[in-house]
Amino acid sequence: MRWSSAWIVAMCVVVAEATSIPAEPREVTRYGAAQITEISYEQLDAADATEGETAGSGDWIEIYNPSETDKVDLTGWAFTDRSARAIEKNPEVAVGHWFELPELELAPKSFAVLARDEMAFRTAYRDRDNALDALVRGSFKFGLTAKGETVRLLDASNETVYELTYDDKSPWPDTSEAGHSLELIDVRLDPNDPFSWISSYEEGGTPGEINSIAVSWG
Repeated sequence: MRWSSAWIVAMCVVVAEATSIPAEPREVTRYGAAQITEISYEQLDAADATEGETAGSGDWIEIYNPSETDKVDLTGWAFTDRSARAIEKNPEVAVGHWFELPELELAPKSFAVLARDEMAFRTAYRDRDNALDALVRGSFKFGLTAKGETVRLLDASNETVYELTYDDKSPWPDTSEAGHSLELIDVRLDPNDPFSWISSYEEGGTPGEINSIAVSWG
């Protein structure tokens, strides 16, 4: 007896469904459930800005949850610009360089912005709703050096879950034109690779929004 091709296809589908194994939860990226996707360390001073330019915001970073389904509880997480080795050698170096996040749950595909000066950021981005909606309460106070440094996110148990060392020298993007931020191109790329970043097209960057160039955002 010869079986029709349609019957064979139908039987294959039945067998596949009967023997299928539930898929494991998808790993969103290799670089963490929450990632730093934008860094601003060279904002214009308010006195130097022309009309319409974003200025005086102070330093800030953007955190992004690339998952399509899972929330990330950031309550008790910390942001610092001091390396684990530096703090281990001398815990006092963390004083003034440690910001603990308040109660915060980051929804899938959403942003959180941490600012050095919350009120200055609110004033500078007063006309940009996405930036204000993403802004986290509180100020981290320490500045981000324009010459490059290491920044980290730590979870509530003080384990480093994200670490990035950026620089202002080639091949890192040139953000020397004040008012432009450092933007991640693709959340699947190694954040410590300078070619994973660009200088923002938009003056003032894109806090709380998809970056200027976004190849993959989760």
